[in-house]
Amino acid sequence: MIIRKLLSRTGVAVLAVSVALATAVPAQAANPSTGGSAAVPGVEVGVAKQIATRADTRYCLTFVAAAKVPMAVMMACAPGKEGKTQEWIYTESGQLQVAMSKSVGGALAKTGACLDSGADLAKVPASAPLLVLPCRDGDGQKWTYDESAGTFVNTASGLALTSLLGKGKAKQAQPTGSMSTAGTPVQGWSALPLPGLDILGAVLALVNALLASLGLALPLPIAKAASSLLELVRPTTPIPAQMTVLPKQMMQLAQR
Repeated sequence: MIIRKLLSRTGVAVLAVSVALATAVPAQAANPSTGGSAAVPGVEVGVAKQIATRADTRYCLTFVAAAKVPMAVMMACAPGKEGKTQEWIYTESGQLQVAMSKSVGGALAKTGACLDSGADLAKVPASAPLLVLPCRDGDGQKWTYDESAGTFVNTASGLALTSLLGKGKAKQAQPTGSMSTAGTPVQGWSALPLPGLDILGAVLALVNALLASLGLALPLPIAKAASSLLELVRPTTPIPAQMTVLPKQMMQLAQR
């Protein structure tokens, strides 16, 4: 429905531009903007913000359910209602909680959903992206943020949240991962002010909507590792079926 509305308003010309932008997105990741990370604010405790990689601040940490696996990926930062799945709250306990995850009701109304390495529950397969699971009291969901370096280091694994720009399929979301802390821009993260919806933002929103409609295809090794990690942690932590549709529920709620 979102795509249908957007297409009816923007027409064929904007669709052509959007598809061209979607094609260019992974390639642009290799040539990030050079505005400098010093001007970009750090992540504050208790404040809902989009969180962008310092390697290219056009890309935000995004909550999706790809092949029924709830996870965090990198997508073009979208404004307004279209960016609700990109808003996170860094809690006092060190969790990265999806800001709207408690608002949709259901099984997640009390817990919400948080970024989870799963490293305190199972041996994490190589190439596994970061999952998004019901918030829980475990070190797999505890992240120490270094504002200067911009790194989020997981308490359970000791590894840093990493944006793997350019490692995904063309015209698709780019993956995340956990790697040894190296202080590189792909491991640096900064908060962005929640934007309004301008013309460029409308185009980016359409790009993300188009990508979502096509399905978020990840490279096969990453997709398999994601599914394997989810099955490994499932016996030790409750994962309601709602997790696989939560991003869609959030977007529907945001459109009201």
